[in-house]
Amino acid sequence: MFGAIVCAFVSQSAELPLVEFTTTGRGVFTIELAQKEAPQTVDHFLSLVDKKVYDGMLWHRLVAGFVLQTGDPDSKNMLPEEARAKPGDRGGTQGLGEGTWGKPIKFEPNKLSHLKGTVGLALENPGDDSGSSHFFINLADNTRLDGKYVVFGKVTKGLDVVAKVQRGDLIKSARRVR
Repeated sequence: MFGAIVCAFVSQSAELPLVEFTTTGRGVFTIELAQKEAPQTVDHFLSLVDKKVYDGMLWHRLVAGFVLQTGDPDSKNMLPEEARAKPGDRGGTQGLGEGTWGKPIKFEPNKLSHLKGTVGLALENPGDDSGSSHFFINLADNTRLDGKYVVFGKVTKGLDVVAKVQRGDLIKSARRVR
């Protein structure tokens, strides 16, 4: 059931906002945003993109087979090698993950499922009103997150690029393309 709902927002692509991320040394991928299912979250995310909040940030969390995450403005003060995974790390963040940009927004549950390639708003605790600049890309089907985190988009182009991104990689730019 959730898979069909995820496809519903993808099939309306002519109407939905698109954001393009360029990661230095990895390439470009595009996220299509679920405006109807998560309007407040999408508007907030687009405002951050338009303010260039993500430009110059690092991807600070990578858990293989689970998620890739960014959104900590403190990462702009680190060199990529400082945030890279160290031997024995299990997706850790090298001190990143606490910083955030802007006011938290209200939790906006929907029926979209956390399938591979979908984009979710990271929260301090599942289901709370702590979401702001942190977001993650599901690297596998993570349906156990359904109802606990807001799905607000899906990678529609460049999922192969997402698969290459490593912790510490630099986001050169995030820009609205539609």
